[in-house]
Amino acid sequence: MGLTRTFSIYFYAISVNFLSYGGGLGYGWSSPALPKLSSISEKDHNPLPRPATPSEQSLIASLLSLGAVCSPFLSEIASDKLGRKTTLLLFSLPMIGGYIILIFADTVFQFYVARFLIGITEGCIFSIIPVYSAEISEDHNRGTIGAMMLLFVAIGHFTSSTVGPNVTIRTFSIVSLIPCVIFFIIFGLFSPESPYFYVLKNKNDEAEECLMKLRRKRNVDDEMKEIVKSVTEIKAGVEKSSIKSLFTEISCIKTFVLALLLMLFQQFTGLIYIIDYTQKIFDTANTPLSGDKSVMIVMTVQVLAILISTNIIDKINRRFLLLLSFTVICLLHVILGLFFYLVDHQYHLDGISWLPIVCLMLFIVAFQSGIGPISYIFPTEILEPNVKSVGNMLVICIGLVAEFLIATFLPEMAGEIGFYMPFWVFAAVTFVAVGFVYFFIPETRGKSFLEIQKDVRAKII
Repeated sequence: MGLTRTFSIYFYAISVNFLSYGGGLGYGWSSPALPKLSSISEKDHNPLPRPATPSEQSLIASLLSLGAVCSPFLSEIASDKLGRKTTLLLFSLPMIGGYIILIFADTVFQFYVARFLIGITEGCIFSIIPVYSAEISEDHNRGTIGAMMLLFVAIGHFTSSTVGPNVTIRTFSIVSLIPCVIFFIIFGLFSPESPYFYVLKNKNDEAEECLMKLRRKRNVDDEMKEIVKSVTEIKAGVEKSSIKSLFTEISCIKTFVLALLLMLFQQFTGLIYIIDYTQKIFDTANTPLSGDKSVMIVMTVQVLAILISTNIIDKINRRFLLLLSFTVICLLHVILGLFFYLVDHQYHLDGISWLPIVCLMLFIVAFQSGIGPISYIFPTEILEPNVKSVGNMLVICIGLVAEFLIATFLPEMAGEIGFYMPFWVFAAVTFVAVGFVYFFIPETRGKSFLEIQKDVRAKII
């Protein structure tokens, strides 16, 4: 193909992340679709025979997260048995099927099923794509390649905000299907398997060929030795029962807890709540721009923020990015909570009705420049070799359970107590996260897997 070394890596990373694009459309789908489903309008705009109730809307939004909980276990097992590439291709099928159902759905139950199916693929995206990206990348670009997943998710959010409000649910579902089909064709035909998987299966010749394709050079002996050494440790760990080690060996327990807590803190920044209800947030605030235009601005900022993030994540210490990210997010949630508290208590805030737009723009920048990409890169870097697969699976799965609970119950809290309360909950949790990062999270930027593991063992044992 004559691809240069750098371009080839990014070509393969882009091809796998077309599935992330479809995933971003799945997450962003709720914001423009729920207002249509809850309205009394023509069948083209609301295919349901009646407006969806608030509880039905909440389930339509959150069942995606519940579906995502189910797949990390199966996708992790499949990735070790069948390979990372085959697993991603197989697990893209539920999302493709889900979008096809959405195209023709005209009952609440069909929307439930479709969202759940899309969620199954979402769980695979967030558990397998970080592993695949880490295993095809090099030490100096691992963070950038890893951050591309969230970039494509953000592009999906942006497409949702620009296309979704202006077309029917059926048309929007067709648009959402397209990146998944592109992924299946381009990734399936052109992208290689992970060299780590081949070594794991004792296919060192295939691994070397794969590595030469990835690096666009013939001499890959040094990197092959490091991969073999890393995989040898993984195999040794599996023989000692990796699941048992995760809960019995002190170093494994501590690294797992660090990765899990960072993921839970990421969920409690409130991104899923904000993505699902962005348009409602702006409509409630009575912003100077209409809700759909405000959403478009925020999602544009999200794409730009991730583009910046992919360039800085391997140049600035990750601990600093995490501390800055959590601190800014905490302050923004305090401000948003206070704003909506005053709105709920009938204060006139017309003079600062633009404030939620600015806050959410800053929130997106803070999230995507720090905790967003790092929370998915961190488990693949810090977990011990003998528990990396099962540990990463559990981190992703438990994080998705938290996401489902947030997406289901925080809207209920907003309805029962006040629209301001979820923001103050997020503020309290992110305040704790600042201390957690400062005292417990090690630096991982620019280090090999083996170097990171040595540093962590020296720090925590």
